[in-house]
Amino acid sequence: MKKALKIILIIAIASFVALAFFRWKNDKRILQNKSTTLNPIASSQISINNIVSNQPAPTDPAENNAATATQDPPVAQAPASNSNLPAKFLLQIPFYSQAPLSKWDTFHEEMCEEASILNAGLYLENKTLAKDQFETELQKIQKIEKDNVGEWKSTTVAQTKKWADVYFGGSLSIKIIDNPTVEDIETEVAAGHPVVVPLAGRDIGNPNFTPPGPVYHMLVVKGYDAQNFITNDVGTRKGNSYVYKKDVIMKNMHDWNAQDIHFGAKKILVLYK
Repeated sequence: MKKALKIILIIAIASFVALAFFRWKNDKRILQNKSTTLNPIASSQISINNIVSNQPAPTDPAENNAATATQDPPVAQAPASNSNLPAKFLLQIPFYSQAPLSKWDTFHEEMCEEASILNAGLYLENKTLAKDQFETELQKIQKIEKDNVGEWKSTTVAQTKKWADVYFGGSLSIKIIDNPTVEDIETEVAAGHPVVVPLAGRDIGNPNFTPPGPVYHMLVVKGYDAQNFITNDVGTRKGNSYVYKKDVIMKNMHDWNAQDIHFGAKKILVLYK
């Protein structure tokens, strides 16, 4: 009896071991099948990643804005130099100095604004005057200045325009250009418009001035060439077609300033019909 039980027990243990071994083999086969099934997915994922990595990288909003900005219409640039201007030009403006009778007294030393406006105006009105007639006109202008500006010795560009408008009575027009360029001046002259320029007179280097020269000065630009402005410099009897380098005129252009002429703004007066 005991021997039969022992045999049954051995058979049970063997059956249990066989069953366990069978289940282990089966589980191993299932795991291998799963591994084989998963590998293509992983491979596909790698391929997708590779494809994605070949696409352009996303940019941040700032970069997108920058890219958009480069596609906007370009900002308008300043016009190029006026190639239609003649290379040189000269208006035939008659010359009268601010002391037409060669009397360089206190009155005539202060007449550069008046004489410059008269030179320009006579050209536009196609008039000529004898020297004594020009002197009479200077005296007339002084009275207009006293009545309309309250000052005659040193008048600003704006004050000069004011009394000149009264003097010409509408027969001529006058405009002020602020911060003019060389091309602005040349354009006006080439259009037949004399240009009256205020200057720091002691800095322009005219050797014909009685030293030290005028603190404040005006003259007429009536022509130009590649390097120079051609002027009627009324501050000297030798001022007919007097030549200044362009940079001398532009650098020393200053409206009247009682504190310091060098603080004066850059302006010009343009006379035209």
